[in-house]
Amino acid sequence: MSEIAVRLKNVLAASDAYRQTVARLVGLGVPETTILVHLLHEGPRTPSALARRVGVTPASVTSQLDRLELAGHVVRRSNPRDRRSVLVVLTDRGHDLAARLFAIFDRDVAVGIGTADPAVTAELGRILEHLSQRLDERARDTRAIATDLEESGLR
Repeated sequence: MSEIAVRLKNVLAASDAYRQTVARLVGLGVPETTILVHLLHEGPRTPSALARRVGVTPASVTSQLDRLELAGHVVRRSNPRDRRSVLVVLTDRGHDLAARLFAIFDRDVAVGIGTADPAVTAELGRILEHLSQRLDERARDTRAIATDLEESGLR
């Protein structure tokens, strides 16, 4: 299994480099492009939900949203379910940018997969979905991770 973990580590490192290059070329930071693509796929979200998704503090996401709003990519609207909060919504300009960024990424992934058997590609999709769900669940279980770190002598 460690071979798969190493290969996944390599994919994550390549993905980080890819995201940094794309963000730099469109004049944004990685968190801002992540926010845009997340809003494209998940729809309007609260700033706190975006902070969790991007992995930054609420104060940091506020600054990122300020920059995105100033650039005309997002707007903040009243949350119809909770008058105390706002929802971040893509503007047409933001939607267009996010859709174009994701289309390029989608094409690059397709090239990377190449001519793989469709059944293998489908299975890979299922595996990646299961893995991402597991890692998301694990990330929310800080107590279990802290225990593992302690047992490993890292905490």
